[in-house]
Parts: sequence; structure tokens; C-alpha cells
Amino acid sequence: MACTRSSARVPIRGAAIRYTPGMADGTETEIKLRVQDLAAVRARLRKLGARPGPRLHEVNVLFDSPQGALRASGTLLRARVERPAARGPAPSKRTAKGEPHERAEQWMFPARGPQRTIVTWKGPSAETSSYKVRREIEFEATDSHALREVFSALGLAPAFFYEKIRTTYRTARIPGLVITVDETPVGVFLELEGRPKAIDRARKALGYRASDTILLSYGALYAADCAARGVPPTHMLFQ
Repeated sequence: MACTRSSARVPIRGAAIRYTPGMADGTETEIKLRVQDLAAVRARLRKLGARPGPRLHEVNVLFDSPQGALRASGTLLRARVERPAARGPAPSKRTAKGEPHERAEQWMFPARGPQRTIVTWKGPSAETSSYKVRREIEFEATDSHALREVFSALGLAPAFFYEKIRTTYRTARIPGLVITVDETPVGVFLELEGRPKAIDRARKALGYRASDTILLSYGALYAADCAARGVPPTHMLFQ
């Protein structure tokens, strides 16, 4: 996969589960930080010796039952496709209403041919006030249509589409840390993932306080943004 973060492959019966360096037995520890000045953050990343990978445009879809059973249990089942992002800033508009954006549907489930897809399952978040900690299993599928058919047979359907433009940074100065810059329809965010000490060190180096930490998912951030604007939530997509 054109994975947006450095990952290790653990062969299991011919498949490959991806674990981020620093993850213990597939346990993900991360935080988000809101970016007010992207140019300033990029300058701090350079000062930290962080080198960027490719800038990728992601389309994600969460699957759930009609009753929202996965969401209610705190688990997540996601499919993602990635493509090189266009040059320039991310689109700033948000979809306002209606069904999932046609472009997102086409990217995820193209009319012809298989679509290489990244599948992620995440368990419930552990109780912590400083970090978001949860079990994660991630692997590749070669055909998004077949994947949707399997999920449909299990009573699951696309429930929430969202997209973002992600750039992954790595720095040898803080081993086992993955830094991503996510440009989304509801703002720009940093994600720091790795061991708690590595996360804290990077957060401080990037000019953030512990009180700046965000533990919400992008779905929750989108819902909060819709509530602030007085509009019903639909799907977090660029126009």
C-alpha cells in the first residue's frame, strides 16, 4: 500500500497486518493537535528534522449496521483509498447535504476494475485523559467491491464518508514516532502516534501545550463543527 505512515509487516497466514513502530501488540497511542498556522508548523517540523513523505488524498468510509452497532460499541471498521494529492491548498468548502459525494463513491467503488483498499479495524478507546489508546488491525484488500459485498452479507453498509489530505513526517531524532499533517474539511490537524514519551517530546517541540491535546475522532470533530454551524451532519467531504 502507499501507506501514509511507516509500518511493519507481520505475516499471518499469507496476509500482512501492519503495525506502526512503537505500537505494542497492535495498540495505537495517539493525539491530535489543531493547526492554526500551517506554514509555521511546517517550519517547526523542519527544525525537528522531520522529513515529509508524499502528500496523499484519502477517501475513507466507515461501515456499520443500520442500528449503528459498531459506533455504539466504540469500534470502527474503515476502508480507505489513497491517491497523490493535487498541488496547492486543500479545498475549503464542505458538502452541505444529501447522499455521499459522487466523487467519493467513485473513488472508493469505481465502476470498472478492482480498487486497492486499506482496511482498518479499531477497538474501543482505553480510559485516559492524555492519549487516545486503542487496538488497531490494518491490512490491504485488492477489491473494494468484493469487500463491500462481504460487509453487506454481514449486515454492514457504508455509514460515513470522509476525506482528508495527509502528509506523513518522520524524524530520526524521535524514534518510533509517526507525525501526520491532515488537511480536512473542518480544519488542519497534526496527529502524533507512538509511545507516550515520544508524543510528548514532539508536542513540546512543535510548540503545543498538554492542554492543546485533542482525543476526538474526525467524525466527532466533524459533528462538532456541524453543530457550531447549525447544520445537520452528513459526510465530511471536500467540494
